[in-house]
Amino acid sequence: MPLTFRLEDYPRYLERVGEATYLDVTRRADPARIQKVWNNLLAVVTVFGAPWIVQIWTKDPMGVLRRGEGLLRRLLDRGTTITAQVTVTGLGGTEWEPRAPSEPFHGVSALAEIIGGPEHVTWRYDPIIPTVHSLDRFRNLAEEAAGLGISRGVINFIAQPGQYKRVDARLAGPLPDWNKGLSWYDHAWKVQTAQEIVAVANELGIRIACCAESAQLLGDVKNLRPAACGDYHWFAALSGRDPGRVPFSGSRLNCGCALYFDVGTYGQWKRCHGCLYCYAG
Repeated sequence: MPLTFRLEDYPRYLERVGEATYLDVTRRADPARIQKVWNNLLAVVTVFGAPWIVQIWTKDPMGVLRRGEGLLRRLLDRGTTITAQVTVTGLGGTEWEPRAPSEPFHGVSALAEIIGGPEHVTWRYDPIIPTVHSLDRFRNLAEEAAGLGISRGVINFIAQPGQYKRVDARLAGPLPDWNKGLSWYDHAWKVQTAQEIVAVANELGIRIACCAESAQLLGDVKNLRPAACGDYHWFAALSGRDPGRVPFSGSRLNCGCALYFDVGTYGQWKRCHGCLYCYAG
């Protein structure tokens, strides 16, 4: 899949998926801050019609509504089912996420009300950062999410040192030992941390899945589900339609997503939330 949105790529996507059109807005940048994303989505809709699914990815639901509420309402009127992957780590407004909202879940209720209710929202606790993650903070966030009616959660662990050079450079300040390897940041630590998170979430009625990078935890953490952020079965249940899933190996190893078309472009880090751990910039 190209790393940059190009409208001319959409016909080939249509040939593959038929009526199972699923647009991500967007894994590559936050639509709360990048207007170009909405222009790209409008271009697809204008030329090719409304898709089956539009999924929003954001840390800032109110920013999404400021930029895109009108288009989202038009899509709903034309039969599109809209879902949202909302990342809330409790680190908004800190050096980790300097331009993300400091109030957890700010605007989630407003977005959920427009797109169909909290069952259309997945909460992402992503990434889990060693020495920064706090189970007490997670518990407080989970209680708030449950109070909003959210029952789906996804966790992911920050990439190991050495995987993304730009991320490693940013982390050298707040995590001085990061580039030395953090020997204890290993599978055992991730298993224990995930077990604690899943236990807290289950008590509150939130089902936790792990993203593809953390799929190695599945056999070791009870009640942890495999991730499919672009969850075909979820989309079919919400929409009341089953247009037929086409074979797709996912965007990375162990990814369970349905075949999607992303309307974003990588390289927007300076214009986005400025998160230190972001690899999409």
